[in-house]
Amino acid sequence: MHSFKYFFCFLFSIAEIVAEDKRILINDPDVMTQIKQMSLELQTLKQKTAQLEQESTQKSSEVSQMKLDLGSAKIKITQLENSNSGFGSVYTRWGRKDCPSNGTELVYTGVTGGGLFDHTGSAVNYVCLPHDPDFIQGDTPGGAATIYGSEYQDNYFGHNLFDNDVPCAVCRAVTKSSVLMIPGKIKCYGDWHLEFYGRLAAGYDNHNAASEFVCVDHQAQYIEGGGANHDGKLFYKVGAKCGSLPCPPYYDMAPMSCVVCSR
Repeated sequence: MHSFKYFFCFLFSIAEIVAEDKRILINDPDVMTQIKQMSLELQTLKQKTAQLEQESTQKSSEVSQMKLDLGSAKIKITQLENSNSGFGSVYTRWGRKDCPSNGTELVYTGVTGGGLFDHTGSAVNYVCLPHDPDFIQGDTPGGAATIYGSEYQDNYFGHNLFDNDVPCAVCRAVTKSSVLMIPGKIKCYGDWHLEFYGRLAAGYDNHNAASEFVCVDHQAQYIEGGGANHDGKLFYKVGAKCGSLPCPPYYDMAPMSCVVCSR
């Protein structure tokens, strides 16, 4: 379009020259010089126009490629978001039937179980037993090892919880890769994320069965209809004992807190 404009300007200029002297000869040196100069400038403009058109085509191609790249990036992001479903870290929330509302999902809820408190050879750990167990057909009843339910052994873990059965929830911290229980803390260190905090629990020192330390949620619940005293795997308050444990910062028989953190 610029070339056409220049061409019309060129004709108009010639018309002006002719108007100044209607008797101009075609072989007038000045006129021929001007015509040649304008012809060269017109040729230059045509080359620049062609170059601009080529650059415009190239830019359009680059924009199209960028759109394709953006589409690919969106697809990759979606794939990463979907693959995130296979990521995460699992922990048990003792004393609760649900998981924290912080992006953590519930795997299942259940009842806390373990070995009997008075059996010297019973299993040490607490386990979260589902409400809908499956049994293998053809297996005969019996076993040299037994698993029981569990009970709170005082009201330390919450109001009116004594002798009530202990619920549990297995939770998955969806965007976290590590989970850690820290005894003696109710807050997490650094950039670790709080899952829940509560009170440290374990079996009674003088019982025959060993146990482990677990963190019972500070807002502990109980299982309805489970208030009868059947014992089983028991939960007791844990106190800090001065001696080999330095006091301060600890205090003799001070109840131990706990926190579960993720990152």
